[in-house]
Amino acid sequence: MHVEKDFTKEMEIGAKLGAIIQNKNSRAQLIESPSEVLCEVGVESDVTIFADTADKVHLIIPTNVDAARVAAGDEAYFEELGRAALGSCYYEDLPE
Repeated sequence: MHVEKDFTKEMEIGAKLGAIIQNKNSRAQLIESPSEVLCEVGVESDVTIFADTADKVHLIIPTNVDAARVAAGDEAYFEELGRAALGSCYYEDLPE
């Protein structure tokens, strides 16, 4: 039951962050004042925000990588890692 409660809270926070990221004004506020905005959605953390631009994309490297799956050339796992690393890339203006 505790796990389900935590999962529900994480989903609610994720939905709020998703809405913020998709709104131009809210996204700018998140970049300018990350601690304030994160506190408003229920995340109290000292974080650094790296916002992608048309000229720069940040690659997120997972903390844990399954070395056996990488060594085995598991393509499904590579896709999973790729989605985790680039899944939230967002562009207001696409590069030419």
